[in-house]
Amino acid sequence: MTIRERLLSQTLVYKAFKNLLLPPASLRRITEEMFAADDGASVLDLGCGYGDYAPWFAGRCRYLGIDHNPGYLETARRRNAHLGHGELTPEFICADVSDPVVAERGPYDLIFLGGVLHHLDDDQVRTLAAQVAPLLTEKGRFAALEPVFDPDQRLTARLLIASDRGRYVRDAAGYATLLSTALPHVTSEVYGDLLRVPYSHLLIEARPQTEARPGEPVGDRP
Repeated sequence: MTIRERLLSQTLVYKAFKNLLLPPASLRRITEEMFAADDGASVLDLGCGYGDYAPWFAGRCRYLGIDHNPGYLETARRRNAHLGHGELTPEFICADVSDPVVAERGPYDLIFLGGVLHHLDDDQVRTLAAQVAPLLTEKGRFAALEPVFDPDQRLTARLLIASDRGRYVRDAAGYATLLSTALPHVTSEVYGDLLRVPYSHLLIEARPQTEARPGEPVGDRP
């Protein structure tokens, strides 16, 4: 683990770093638009970290956040303990997507993750897609927000992304090809305005059905 990785593993340092780069308005945009879910939906947050997204689902959705890091989960529970009620209270468990306890709480209308796929090699992404697919409801959706190499991005954005801790940043087609092995309907869109610095994010949406819903394009969005 590098010095930077050790620093970012500390809650206060991580939060300060994230707040510096990610405006609150962008976090709202991500949760309310990109990771949107209807009231009453069942939601699975993969790699939930400190539970940043949980407040947007608390009190209206059945939210489950999973992560491998007990320290992250302890912070997530503390930060969100006062939110929601009954089964609409955010729940956080130390688990992998393949663990039986995750399937028992499903199926899910929305399964999402932020900044995880670019830490996984190709085989790991294919495996994740295969594990996610049976956990989705018939009309369920998998969504991921990842750094992306894009031909239209600024040089500064490309350099920042190239220096990311994740070693497997891909272009849009690269992510789609891997996910489509188990989630055949994949769409994506590039965003360059989420951070306070030049950066390119790819919103990837994937569903188990092979045909788009009425009026919805197949393949990358224009």
